Amino acid sequence: MIIWENCRGLIYQVQKIMDILIFVLALSILVLVHELGHFLAAKITGVRVEEFGLGLPPRIVGKKKWGTVWSLNWLPIGGFCKLFGEDINEKGATIKKDSFISKNPWQKMLIVLGGVVMNLVLAVIIFAVVYTILGVPKETDRVKIIGVAKDSPAEVAGLKEGDWIKSINGVEVKKGAELTAQVEKNKGNEIELIIDKEGQGIALSVQIREKAPEGEGLMGVVISNTEMEKIKWYQFYKGIGAGFKEAYFWGKIIGGGVYKMIAELMVGQVPKDVSGPLGMYEATSSIRMNQGFMAMVHFFGVVSVNLAIVNVLPFPALDGGRIIFVLYELLFKKKANKKFEALVNNLGMMVLLGLILLVTIGDVRRIFIK
Repeated sequence: MIIWENCRGLIYQVQKIMDILIFVLALSILVLVHELGHFLAAKITGVRVEEFGLGLPPRIVGKKKWGTVWSLNWLPIGGFCKLFGEDINEKGATIKKDSFISKNPWQKMLIVLGGVVMNLVLAVIIFAVVYTILGVPKETDRVKIIGVAKDSPAEVAGLKEGDWIKSINGVEVKKGAELTAQVEKNKGNEIELIIDKEGQGIALSVQIREKAPEGEGLMGVVISNTEMEKIKWYQFYKGIGAGFKEAYFWGKIIGGGVYKMIAELMVGQVPKDVSGPLGMYEATSSIRMNQGFMAMVHFFGVVSVNLAIVNVLPFPALDGGRIIFVLYELLFKKKANKKFEALVNNLGMMVLLGLILLVTIGDVRRIFIK
C-alpha cells in the first residue's frame, strides 16, 4: 500500500513537471510566432533584423547568418525580434534605408501588425487541425450534456456527460435557450427529464436549485447543440473553414471581455476572472487532465487569439500603442518626437509589468489561499 501511494505521488509529480514543460513550450511557440510575424514583415519591407532570439536575454549563444544574429537565451519563455532603427540612439538609423525609422507609415504599419496577423493565422491553423482530427462541429436539434458539475443536482440525479436531453416536464427542448428557460421557470422545484442515453429513453427527476453557485447553472450542467461530424482526409477544407469560424467566435468573445475589463477599470472597479501566466498554467493542466490533449491544443488556439487582440490594444509598449504613433505620422505627415515615444513606451512597459504582477498575485491567492 505504501509503495502504491509512493508511486501515485511520483506519477503526480511527473505529470506536473510535464504540464510545466508543455505550458512553457506552448507559450514560447505562441510568442515566437508573433515575433516571426514582425520578422517576415520587416524582411518584406527591407528592414534589417539585427537579432532574432529564442527565449529572453541574457544570451547563451548566438550566430550571425543572413545579416541577423540568431540567438538562444536563458529565460525560456517567448522570444524577440530586434529591428535596426527602433532605438532612436542607433547611429545612422535615420539616414539608412534598411532602418525601421526610415520607412514610410504604411510599411511601419505592416511591420507592427505582422505579429498580430501571425497569431491569428496560428489560431486558425490550430483550430483547423483540431477539427480535422476530431470532426467538424455540426448544429443539431437536440441538447447534449457536455459537462456535469461535481455535487450538482444533475450529478445527484445521475446525469452524465454525453446524455441528450429530450424534454423537461413533458415539454420538448431542441435548443439550449429552451432548456435554460425551462430550468429557470422551475427553479426550486423538482423536474422530470427525459434523457436519451445511448439510444434509450430514460426518465430522471432533478431537484433544481433556488440559486446557482458562482460559475455554475441552476442544474449544474454544461450543454451544447452541436456534435462532431467526422470528415475524410480530403475534406480538410471543412476543418479550415471551421477554424476560421472558431477564430472569429473567440475573437468576439475575447474582444467583448477586454472591452468590459477596460470599462470596469475606467470606473474604478477591479476586473474579475482575469488570469496571468500562473492562471494560464493552471487552466492548461486542468484541461489536459479533464478533457484531454486535443482540448489543451484547442485552448492554446484561444490563447493565440487572445494575444492578438491584447497586442492590438492602443496601449503604450503594445503593438497597438506603436500603431498610434504610426497613425500620427500618417495623418500629420511628420514623425512623432522619438524621445517622447520612447518615454511613453517605457512608462507603458512599467505599467504592464505592474499589472502582470498584480494579476499574478491574484492568481496565487486564488489558487493557494482558499
